[in-house]
Amino acid sequence: MSTAAPPAAKQAAEQEILFQNWFKSVGPRTYAAQLKKAGNGNHFLVLTEGKRDESTGEVRKTRLFLFSEDFTAFFKMMHETALFIREHPVPEAIKKKRDRYWAKQDAKGGEPSKRRTDWKTGEKSSREDTKSRRGA
Repeated sequence: MSTAAPPAAKQAAEQEILFQNWFKSVGPRTYAAQLKKAGNGNHFLVLTEGKRDESTGEVRKTRLFLFSEDFTAFFKMMHETALFIREHPVPEAIKKKRDRYWAKQDAKGGEPSKRRTDWKTGEKSSREDTKSRRGA
């Protein structure tokens, strides 16, 4: 008689993490990217958005799995999207409204913004640094 657990009861082996990076958004969200190696040797990217539910304290995660055969098309799409965003930035009036909103959240005792990376320059800055560079 075998003492091994049936295949359905076996835990899936944790995939090897080859690379990972994350950042805390100015709001309650955290974003992460992990490049993992599957059991068959294929690589896949896991993009995760985590958001803490204020009423329960539970972190709700939304994940996107992207497999290596789609990397080229996916990153081409993301590059084209980034170019469009750079050519069509958020209007100044909306930026100012957003900054006022986050300043109120910080003043209410909400979680203050962490440092972030400016997507155009790659420079690390706080929300206050960003305001001063824009002349707000």
